[in-house]
Amino acid sequence: MSWQTNWPLHVQRNLKPKIEDLVPDYLNGDMKQSALNFIAYLRANRMQPVWQSTNTWRVNHKGQQICAVQLADSSWRVAPRISRWNKLINSYNIYEKQLSEAGLKETVLVNINYCRSCAHCGPGWRMDFFGKDYENVCHNVPVRYTDPGEAEIGCVKKVLALICQTVGENKNEK
Repeated sequence: MSWQTNWPLHVQRNLKPKIEDLVPDYLNGDMKQSALNFIAYLRANRMQPVWQSTNTWRVNHKGQQICAVQLADSSWRVAPRISRWNKLINSYNIYEKQLSEAGLKETVLVNINYCRSCAHCGPGWRMDFFGKDYENVCHNVPVRYTDPGEAEIGCVKKVLALICQTVGENKNEK
């Protein structure tokens, strides 16, 4: 790892590093290439990763946060911004039909993020995914893809495309 990864928060805040610049400090091999390819996909599709906090970038589309990407030692996480707090979209059920038809239901379900009281907000909430109730789900990040492989990245891309479509529809309604 380079010395950059040890920069304190106030230094990162001033520099606002591009995620591509830090990926090689955290990831190796196929995981590094997958992350870089995913970031290139985001940028090519007008979804811009913007530094948010230490090793975390929010991904915006048309002024709306649609996703977050986080780097950690030898790991990375992607969390589409579908939660009870997102005023634009508050449930995966809005996309249930499209995700099921694309064969992505199981990919979503195995990546449900259960509450760990990480922000002292526990316990988690009961949430419905594809017609089934799940208990103790994180209400801020209900689904998070950790070290996503090809199937998970495909699922995230589909979810983000659907979110971008919803953002566009909501912008056109104004």
